[in-house]
Amino acid sequence: MPKPDKLIVKIENIHKAYGKEQVLKGISMDVSEGEVVVLVGPSGTGKSTLLRCINQLTVPDSGKVWVNGVELTDPKTDIDKARQHIGMVFQDFNLFNHLTALDNIMLGLIHVLGMKKEEAHDKTMMELKRVGLANKCSNYPGQLSGGQKQRVAIARSLAMEPIVMLFDEPTSALDPELIGEVLMVMKDLALEGMTMICVTHEIGFARDVCSRIVFMDHGEIVEQGFPDKMLNNPDLPRTKQFLGKISGLH
Repeated sequence: MPKPDKLIVKIENIHKAYGKEQVLKGISMDVSEGEVVVLVGPSGTGKSTLLRCINQLTVPDSGKVWVNGVELTDPKTDIDKARQHIGMVFQDFNLFNHLTALDNIMLGLIHVLGMKKEEAHDKTMMELKRVGLANKCSNYPGQLSGGQKQRVAIARSLAMEPIVMLFDEPTSALDPELIGEVLMVMKDLALEGMTMICVTHEIGFARDVCSRIVFMDHGEIVEQGFPDKMLNNPDLPRTKQFLGKISGLH
């Protein structure tokens, strides 16, 4: 269960525009330790941009972001050091094709965390086992299915021992029969108490494991609440219309 006294992510009045297009219009949100927050909403409504603003891959025009008490939007913050504690999983895996699954994960442990090779190897094997892929450690990305590649990407993030995991539509590039294996890993993480913010339309996942659904539209948070309330009895017609539409897909 989330610990309300332990704030992991605090987002305060984030604005972001590309040219004249206002992508984020004053987003504020708190995420406590152990919470699993699912962001939903139409395409182009700023969900992925919000995730990228959290770890400063996208720099907001204004507003502030704190992760574990450190203000990432402060120019004096060592952003590379702060990012070590934030895991991010993208829809397109971002693995190095010339490296094995093992080496893809070991890379950050050795070069970012400064681990000895033997220690990094042991840590990597532990994380591959955690996502059910210890037997694929010597395989290159080209020898793995999309679901396996995504699980390697998750293991790579977990190896850095993040305090929060950001998932940006992690199953959207996968064939339908491979989605389940990635969602199972994510469910296991949620049950272990990992703090997670997920952009996904996998409503079954949201219903089963998330603490809160946040519905965004036109760069704003329109409504948020417990999964049961949001899926069965939202306050606003717009929320009901959107969630009804995507619930029917699953």
